[in-house]
Amino acid sequence: MAALQRVYIYSTIPRLLTTVQDKLPGVEVIDVTPRGNQKPYRSQKVCEEIIEALKDAEVLLVDNNLLTQVAHSLPKLKWAQGTWAGVETLVEALRDKPKPSFAVTRLVDEAFSQLMAEYVIGWIIAHERGLLQVWEGQVKSVWSQRGNIGYYRSIQDLTVGIMGMGNMGKEVARTLKTFRAVVNAYVRTRPSEEKKYEHVDKYWHGGELSAFLRECDYIVNVMPSTPATREMLGGEVLKDAKEGAVFINIGRGDVISEKDIINSLDVGWISAAILDVFDKEPLPTESPLWKHPKVFITPHVAGVSRPEDVVRTFLFNYKRYIQGLPVMYMIDWDVGY
Repeated sequence: MAALQRVYIYSTIPRLLTTVQDKLPGVEVIDVTPRGNQKPYRSQKVCEEIIEALKDAEVLLVDNNLLTQVAHSLPKLKWAQGTWAGVETLVEALRDKPKPSFAVTRLVDEAFSQLMAEYVIGWIIAHERGLLQVWEGQVKSVWSQRGNIGYYRSIQDLTVGIMGMGNMGKEVARTLKTFRAVVNAYVRTRPSEEKKYEHVDKYWHGGELSAFLRECDYIVNVMPSTPATREMLGGEVLKDAKEGAVFINIGRGDVISEKDIINSLDVGWISAAILDVFDKEPLPTESPLWKHPKVFITPHVAGVSRPEDVVRTFLFNYKRYIQGLPVMYMIDWDVGY
């Protein structure tokens, strides 16, 4: 198959157009995303204009939420590369509708996985060394070595449990092993010996969640949102967590409800919650999570879709596409990712 004449972009990620143009100098790259005050994810009028602009598109690089607007209106489309790693928005929007007739692939990139791993390592270090308390002391001009500011654990002293062992979970595990942590993994099915990841010390699966939780100083959720993962840590599940355990969520917010997080903290099942994802985003200002003394919030930025990373995945699949090979990282609509 010859190289395409045109590639279309429908995305709010900055610099995506120029980044693709630099990598595909012989291809016309058409960005149909409204600019200025127009909001493509809200305006139906804009959506109709977008559909018209994309009527001849064969290949589309697109934000997952924006694809929901046009998924059933582009008869010539053969492949859509999503710009996000998470696909639950798209899966949910199309749950009761016919699935797209074209291939839809998600963002899978080593750099994105590294961003997630850096977030986990950064927060573990900050929490173990009391760096936020150090900053508060600086603001007040107070010299203090109390608590874990002056006596802290090393990462090599910790057992970190990772829920989910996809590309991101594996990179979190690899990075933690660099710091000599004990790494446990909780997965849906126990892998065969040849498929076990070399940077995981022990696997847990299925009905072993309670036993897994009892071993972990940190519980890191990296799982996607699927029917099988929603509320997995809800109710009284965290009562089995190791004393002093810290919960870090960089997967999806619906693995545990806001109410259950707060209850788990208040009764002492976990000692802190470091949260980057939430069931409702942006997190409402009235949410009690904002002011809870044991909760640390970041606005869904543990890993972000940087244009250079998105384009790297796109080019990998683009080369396969023009060679007539199947594109990689296709969404499994039944599984949910």
